[in-house]
Amino acid sequence: MDCAIEKVPVRVVHHGRRRPDDRPGGVEAFARALQLVFADVVFTWSGSPDLPALVRDRAIVVCDNDTVLDWPDHMPLVGFQHGVAAEKARVTRTWTDTRLAFRQSRAARRDRTVWVACARWIADAFRPLHPGAPQHVVRHFVDPERFDGVRTAAGSRLVLHDARTLHKGAKRIARLAAAFPEWRFEPLACAHEEVTDRMREAAAFVHLSRYEGNSIVCNEAMAMDLPCLFTNVGLLRDRDLEIDVHRVGERAIVRDPQLLVAEAGTFLASLATRRFAPRSYVLAHAMPAHARRSWAAVVADLARRCGHDGGALARLAEGG
Repeated sequence: MDCAIEKVPVRVVHHGRRRPDDRPGGVEAFARALQLVFADVVFTWSGSPDLPALVRDRAIVVCDNDTVLDWPDHMPLVGFQHGVAAEKARVTRTWTDTRLAFRQSRAARRDRTVWVACARWIADAFRPLHPGAPQHVVRHFVDPERFDGVRTAAGSRLVLHDARTLHKGAKRIARLAAAFPEWRFEPLACAHEEVTDRMREAAAFVHLSRYEGNSIVCNEAMAMDLPCLFTNVGLLRDRDLEIDVHRVGERAIVRDPQLLVAEAGTFLASLATRRFAPRSYVLAHAMPAHARRSWAAVVADLARRCGHDGGALARLAEGG
């Protein structure tokens, strides 16, 4: 693939539950990253006063998860599936995730919608809910110039993590910190523009989540070529990918908590003898050029199905 592929020459509206400007979180990071894919990106959110005008303009709208329900049924949309809320709700047991699961199920029945998932396992999980709808997989990408893989971590004992909540592994990280006091386990708690500098100083990145769709912070750690210890969730469920990280089975460590300590010990000891190369996944599958070509195919699909002139986009999607 030509890494110099230019931005998709269309104006796209990203629609989510909240404004993505300067907000933390993977969904918001995804919205901002669309500016590296499309020539023009406008942000809207649930309750925005701009929606009626955008309906009249027949804008190309990319909606997060269930927010396709904010738009009239007659309007063609792209629905982007960040995850499977029904699975997440079984882990978190929160009303927020349970409500989202019901709304996702309802949204999946919406007509005139092209669905896009950020991982193949997510698309497979939703296929029974909308078997007749067009589906695409566009995995999250990383800006390789910003996350350049250059690290200054010689002799570092810093292990970064993103265990912000229980389901993302807060108790598990505490257990590892107690078991390995010679290592500094610290959260990646900084402004997004400081993430790369923080990762440059680390010896490794650990993410022990019980559920993920396709974690953007994990992609960023891999792009920085950090040795990574991940639970076997999220992107690691896509069997067609080869990703050079140390995996631990989520269900196995639930059954045997000491297994996590043993696996972490093996991983940390291997840092002195083995070179992990997770950046190779990013270079092969998660560059802006990959996303631009895939998104061009999505928009061309939407155009063909809705009677718009999608010829130029169709040619781009086919490599022309």
